[in-house]
Amino acid sequence: MSYLEAEKQRMECSARGRKRKLLNNEIGELQKKKRCLQTDIDSLTSSADEYAEKAEQTLQVSWMTKFNSFRRSAKEKSAEVTDVEEQPKQKSQELKSKRMKSCWTAC
Repeated sequence: MSYLEAEKQRMECSARGRKRKLLNNEIGELQKKKRCLQTDIDSLTSSADEYAEKAEQTLQVSWMTKFNSFRRSAKEKSAEVTDVEEQPKQKSQELKSKRMKSCWTAC
């Protein structure tokens, strides 16, 4: 194998490695986003529960509207979480499908 062919193969290998690293970083960011959204949902739900208890105790409509608002926000974020859950799966499938033969021996 000539020097140019070996150099070309090494460059292709490093390019694949960079793409793989980029996809892994994207997957990590999506997982981090999912965790943040999940903590937001948990805090919104707990706040909504507190407002629901206050509404039952005091029979004030303002607490009930806050309760409904927090529940709605939590529901929207949970829909966003399901979208975010699918993206890492798609990225990992993309990573697996793009994985060609191993270049460790060539590099």
